[in-house]
Amino acid sequence: MKLTYRGSNYEYDIPTVDMIEGEVAGKYRGQNWNYRYPRHIPNPKKYGCTNYTKKRDAEAGDRDVAAAAVKSYPTVVEVAQVHQANICNILDRRQQAAKANGDERLLRLLEIESRQMVC
Repeated sequence: MKLTYRGSNYEYDIPTVDMIEGEVAGKYRGQNWNYRYPRHIPNPKKYGCTNYTKKRDAEAGDRDVAAAAVKSYPTVVEVAQVHQANICNILDRRQQAAKANGDERLLRLLEIESRQMVC
């Protein structure tokens, strides 16, 4: 593709990505359509040097597998608890701002919302 930038002409070749067709995902106007996924792109090889870390990487790989098995992600319940705590903190700050501004109507609404959220 020929492009121009500030008077300089240059050619740009768009890199192509090999795609694999997945399962049939549905029909549109009577035609099947599929999801398309990019093929795995391998890591580039190192040029001009020898890779001396193969043995060390293999040993580290064994440790990484064990570490990955131990690593755990928060559960849905834990995430929900943190979310509710954040909402309660925001409500408290809004209540303090309403008190500072003397806005009684907003303060009553925030107290009702706080009771609903069980803060």
